[in-house]
Amino acid sequence: MIPLESLAAVHLVIGAGEFLGDQVSHALAAEVPVIELNADADEETLNDAVGAVDVVLNCAQTWSPARRLRFRKSPPPLLKKIVEAARRAKVRRIVHVSTADVFGPDQPGPLNEKSRLKPVHAYERLKLYEEQWLLESAAEDLEVVIVRPARIFGEKEEWMLPRLMGALVKGRVWLPGGGRAKQTFVSAADVGRACLAASDRGRPGHTYLVGGFDSSWRELLESCIRAVGVGGTVVNLPYDLLYVRALAMEIVTAPGAVVWPGIYATDVLGKPHFYDDSQSRRDLTWSPSVGSFEQEMPRMAGWLSRLPEVAAALGAASPAATSPQGR
Repeated sequence: MIPLESLAAVHLVIGAGEFLGDQVSHALAAEVPVIELNADADEETLNDAVGAVDVVLNCAQTWSPARRLRFRKSPPPLLKKIVEAARRAKVRRIVHVSTADVFGPDQPGPLNEKSRLKPVHAYERLKLYEEQWLLESAAEDLEVVIVRPARIFGEKEEWMLPRLMGALVKGRVWLPGGGRAKQTFVSAADVGRACLAASDRGRPGHTYLVGGFDSSWRELLESCIRAVGVGGTVVNLPYDLLYVRALAMEIVTAPGAVVWPGIYATDVLGKPHFYDDSQSRRDLTWSPSVGSFEQEMPRMAGWLSRLPEVAAALGAASPAATSPQGR
């Protein structure tokens, strides 16, 4: 149950027009008044929007995991603008969506809020630095709550599924260990519900893991194949072989350019990322509503079918299925 004071609070979601921002906005709109703002909005628009709300939820993609990144100790300009605008408007709380990947790729699971932070990849280190900068710079006069979702999936996800499905419908996709590594997944809509809980019941200065259910990339892809009706084979290759291939791709890719598959993506696909968020569920009195890929597939099937490679495969399969048989 959402407390009455939360029902009256206006929430600003920054990151509208992006995968996560749109999903979070949609989930929140069922419970509280929501204002949406694009991440590239000008400073005047940002100030006006922040001045009209009680809670700011930053869901904007400040760093793209699809690109070859370099770590630097400098907060994203957008994050600085949000803090400055929130301070001027005397906003009550900022909920910042980070990632569970700040724990790093090389820890035995399941991890929880007390596990050691060991980020390795530039994306992981950048996201952790964001958290640290935000907590330190805003601690005096703003309530800051950090949400760390596990592996997010859902309609319009831009990094993993379009590339994996594009390879699958052409015949095969190579995954380290066949994509069987244990993972904790969470639907994008459930991240929105967790953000609402954090905006009301999260303790200032605290971070909260957000999970959904445990599965694997292989099971996600098999579910996608069943939903769209076309697909190929998931090929099991050694992690070390695919890591060397990804490292070679990184070497020939310019900084800031899209790299696929990079070493970060290889670790996301090939290493366990398994989390225990029971503490967060208790503290936030929150639980996910999506407990399997199959539950979410009716909402994802149309989007999956419209992915360019999938749509082409479906178009090629239809004439073949309806053409008369030769004698």
